[in-house]
Amino acid sequence: MHPDTRPVGRCPRCGAPITPGRVLIRYEREGDQAMYATCLDCADVVRPERSA
Repeated sequence: MHPDTRPVGRCPRCGAPITPGRVLIRYEREGDQAMYATCLDCADVVRPERSA
């Protein structure tokens, strides 16, 4: 089985794609799913924006 590498969103700072392996935590917020992930390009923890 191949790991899922489809982006879960984009970095709000630089626009780089965030893949599932970079997600640190997922949680429910106001009935919607939110997450924090590490952006490899920024080398920082961000809240990915959903891809359109």
